[in-house]
Amino acid sequence: MKQLQIFLLSLFLSSGLFAQKIDGNSIEQVYEVPDVSAEALFSEIHYVLSLIFQDVDVAIKYMDKPSKRIVVKALALVPVLDAYKLMNPNVAELSDYIDYSHNYTLIIKVKDGKYWLKMSYQDGKYSDAQLTEYKLPFAAKMDFDETDLEQVIKKARIEMGKDYYSMTGRKKKEIYIQSQPRVLQEYQKTLINYSTIFFQSLHKKVLEGFEETDW
Repeated sequence: MKQLQIFLLSLFLSSGLFAQKIDGNSIEQVYEVPDVSAEALFSEIHYVLSLIFQDVDVAIKYMDKPSKRIVVKALALVPVLDAYKLMNPNVAELSDYIDYSHNYTLIIKVKDGKYWLKMSYQDGKYSDAQLTEYKLPFAAKMDFDETDLEQVIKKARIEMGKDYYSMTGRKKKEIYIQSQPRVLQEYQKTLINYSTIFFQSLHKKVLEGFEETDW
């Protein structure tokens, strides 16, 4: 985690950008590319997207050159701390983290010398080896507040009170319930980090495209 923070900090310091804005399941950012026309910037961003996505024609759902707008729909695998592993640390079959799939929408708008990115996540889902699907017990948000936390803890208490946990000890149940704030905090940070790294990687490649190269 420390290496990730150092990496992100170095990227922040090396490029012109505006502060992130977070609203629920959406995160947005504006990047500056001085002295570059909207047409050239739009073309370079499309090129970079073609490098990022294996099948860009499937990923890009909308692209309008006159208005300089692009809409991308793709899938992110987001590791989520497994509260059941915290409750049962000695069970080898359980993993510390579970990769939940999150469909997301990326909107890009381009103007002269700058462009705007907005990524919006759908709620996470996970399928086990038997193809049984599980949904995360909380929404794909990046700005959880005290009310959200209270609701998640309440759901956890209800979950632990169900009949199929009747043989689970009180201590283990309480570990599960009290782990929810940690799970939630790590989760929202992971969503933010995923978007930030994606944004910064895209921006780095865009800047590289405008550097003079001798070939």
